[in-house]
Amino acid sequence: MVFIRPSHIPFPTTWNRFSSPRGPLRIQDLTEDLHEQAMDLLTKYFTRDEPPCKYIGIQNYPSALAELQKLWREPLKENLSLVCVEDNDEQPPRVVGVNVLTVISKGDKEEPFQTDDKIWAQLFGAVDQVTKGVDIFERYAVDKYLTAYGLVVHPEWRGCRVGLELLRARIPLCKALDIKVTATVFTAGASQAVAKKAGFEDLFEITYEELAKKGFVFPGVEQDTKSSKLMALAIE
Repeated sequence: MVFIRPSHIPFPTTWNRFSSPRGPLRIQDLTEDLHEQAMDLLTKYFTRDEPPCKYIGIQNYPSALAELQKLWREPLKENLSLVCVEDNDEQPPRVVGVNVLTVISKGDKEEPFQTDDKIWAQLFGAVDQVTKGVDIFERYAVDKYLTAYGLVVHPEWRGCRVGLELLRARIPLCKALDIKVTATVFTAGASQAVAKKAGFEDLFEITYEELAKKGFVFPGVEQDTKSSKLMALAIE
């Protein structure tokens, strides 16, 4: 059963505002008019910079890239994803960061993962291995949790706390949704450090060397990041 955003939560909602060296910013719901900006950021920079995507060279494999884009587009329809935009009167606002979010419920029917695309099998399979490292439902005694399929910040805005504030904005979002925990696989050392700063705790870690032994190989990834982690934040 797909989680439905409760109708009593205004859409769009602005979840946070903050200042940066480049100007004022806000975190808000990702509205339909910003979908293409968000997809452009993800397609251009997530695939270039996220370690497994980078080292497997997903940008060179159109069918695998199409699968990843499909993974992003589907949750956008649920009106749960967040963007960081310049906080000015420009319409539409300029998107400088994106976090693709969805809710996983205990009663969801789990479809077996199947694909003929070897590159997509590597990428999705590796994340799936980490996701299954801990049973979130059992660990936190919950029947649903908020998770993510990708977080990216425009290179010009890195160092401006955009990633940190996107992660922190999950707290008021979860409270509004009556969700007690958010959990995500963080595949890069940089994002793991930001998540820890936002209050996330490590639940499960596997090195890329260990993943390679399981058949999930990203040549050269260890020069960038040593491991992939499942991390979670309990919402008080």
